[in-house]
Amino acid sequence: MRAVTFSRHGDESVLELTEQPVPAPAGGQLLMKVRAAGVNPVDWKFREGAVGTDRPFPLGMGWDVAGTVVATTTARGPAVGDEVCGMLPLPYAGAYQEFAVLPVSAVAPKPVELSFAQAAAVPLAALTAWQSLGAAQVTAGQRVLVHGGAGGVGHFAVQLAKARGARVAATASPRNLSFLRRLGVDEPLDRTEDHPHAIEPVDVVIDTVGGRTQQESWGLLRPGGVLITLPEPIDEAYRVPGITGRRVIVAPDGEALRHIGQLIDSGAVRVEVQDVLPLEKAAEAQLISRTGQVRGKLVLSL
Repeated sequence: MRAVTFSRHGDESVLELTEQPVPAPAGGQLLMKVRAAGVNPVDWKFREGAVGTDRPFPLGMGWDVAGTVVATTTARGPAVGDEVCGMLPLPYAGAYQEFAVLPVSAVAPKPVELSFAQAAAVPLAALTAWQSLGAAQVTAGQRVLVHGGAGGVGHFAVQLAKARGARVAATASPRNLSFLRRLGVDEPLDRTEDHPHAIEPVDVVIDTVGGRTQQESWGLLRPGGVLITLPEPIDEAYRVPGITGRRVIVAPDGEALRHIGQLIDSGAVRVEVQDVLPLEKAAEAQLISRTGQVRGKLVLSL
């Protein structure tokens, strides 16, 4: 099968389109014919060596997949021929390839309303948003601020927070403010102009950016509020008493993904795909991802 792999850490030039054996599913797993693979920032961080693994080189790439089940080791879950999407367990990449093995518990039916490319944009980013909002125990009537609201995780977080009944503010570049409004964001904030302390205190901050953004987020929360950070651990030097701060690292969850799919099919959540590139352009896709300027998601087609 065709597969994008790399044999040393480095920039996007280390990625190679190679021929690899088709993997075989073990107990509790299924084999998927991959039709599309999502591209996430964790992909290029893994390629650069910032995300570790205990597997030897050459290593596969990617965690988001959508396709068709071609073999399964259990009578539970999807059957051969079913169209599904799912997330491989971190840090075991293997999505940028023609066939992928996943735990049966990590997949869900492909949302009916989505193409394979759109479905591949969902798992890792939407689950990150879902699990972040769950960790913060977001409820109706709360004020939630999402930093990077137009990005892969961000655009799901704002919609899933709205689905929980929250009032949502979100930061984005000027070109994406109208996009935030279309997603239902109540308070779109220009990240290049709005002073971080110029908004009313919020109950929850979802930080998809890190660095200075994480540091300044403590001052945006009311007493008893919750800061969820995604790209890096909590910087303890800035922790504020009376506010809960924690990092969330996404985990596969087929049941949650099924619920997300239902929200997508109902029209409550939309999936934004900036571009779909062929597998051969995986390096180009990661280069674009690394700019941090992607609206929604990038996807590779197979």
